[in-house]
Amino acid sequence: MATLTVKNVGPIREAEFEVKKYTVFIGPQGSGKSTLAKLIAIGGDGKLMEPTGKDVKSLVTKFTLDTFIDNKISHWNYEENYYNISYDHDLKFAFTKAGQDIVDKFLIIYTEQIENYSQVLSIEEFRNSIEWDGNGRPIYSGNKMAYSSNFYQQILPQVLGCNSILIPTERHLFPLLSDSIWSLISSNITLPESVKGFGTEFERSRNQLSQLQIPFLGIRYSHESGRDFVYYDADNAVPLANSASGYQAVIPLLVTVEHQRQASQRRFIIEEPELNLYPTAQKDLIYNLVSGLDPEKTYQDAEWVFTTHSPYVLSSFNTLMLAYKVGHQSEENRAKVEALIPARHWINPDDFSAYYVGGGTVRSIISDTTGLISESELDDVSEDLAGEQDQLLDLYRTSLHA
Repeated sequence: MATLTVKNVGPIREAEFEVKKYTVFIGPQGSGKSTLAKLIAIGGDGKLMEPTGKDVKSLVTKFTLDTFIDNKISHWNYEENYYNISYDHDLKFAFTKAGQDIVDKFLIIYTEQIENYSQVLSIEEFRNSIEWDGNGRPIYSGNKMAYSSNFYQQILPQVLGCNSILIPTERHLFPLLSDSIWSLISSNITLPESVKGFGTEFERSRNQLSQLQIPFLGIRYSHESGRDFVYYDADNAVPLANSASGYQAVIPLLVTVEHQRQASQRRFIIEEPELNLYPTAQKDLIYNLVSGLDPEKTYQDAEWVFTTHSPYVLSSFNTLMLAYKVGHQSEENRAKVEALIPARHWINPDDFSAYYVGGGTVRSIISDTTGLISESELDDVSEDLAGEQDQLLDLYRTSLHA
């Protein structure tokens, strides 16, 4: 679990909240959902594992947050158990006390293995002492710098844990550009680095996972001779770029998540999972993201952050949390719930947080009574629509009797 505190970044004036195993943001367009998701992505980006810290500051630009920052008033702090990332005129990395304790323990083991013992520098001292050559490569002068570089190269991945992968709404572009994706990624086109970064992840994943059954959509994805296809049955296929828009959005998402979850523990930050999907398919997507598509395969644990406009996505999470609650009431209930929703889909409500983003801040939409998403929050959209329909029906009936 992590905590994010934000002041004056883009649409967000002030917010503080917990990032749990499952974190969902809902709210109007332009309210700051993506801003919060990208700040969380910075907190788990793989560049943090680089011992020199050379590219850490570039994360602000990578996630296109630079235009949202006013150095006079913008601040944020992302804190995990063992480290925090803070911004106050500059992006800084530091170990928490618990993180430093782990570093110190590993330091004892590490230094015992070094002949002619030399003290390893703190990460701040190490990074501040680095000099760079004309090609941007670090220069380490003396044993302390060399030992420190080697030590932090080993320790940072163990302290930082899983990497984040941002899966943006622009994912639907990659099937259209699939045949030239590497030239796209390596060129200096005006796509955000985070979007090109997802393109790289998708390319890597589809080269390893060239076939993927997607039962809830009744299709099979296939990567053949550098091209992507959707099979509707054993013999009938169309290029992914010519398929339905929902397939173009969901297949890059599923291929990447499926491959990465079988390889390592990750945090997936998914913008608008519902993109171009019918409501029942939105529900099925959430169920299958949580559990993995294939019940016979072993998946690494994962953390999830979602931004959404869809009440169907919220309802899907509520159903999976309710299944957990009812299934844990008794063995009899567990068997009955399993017949409806297999336990691999269930979500422990203690692992879940959901927030409404609007008015420059966030508020939890979890009910203190049930631990689920509040029914009033789920009903807001339908009540708005129903209210308009009722007024129109009243006018219609009045006209009939006039």
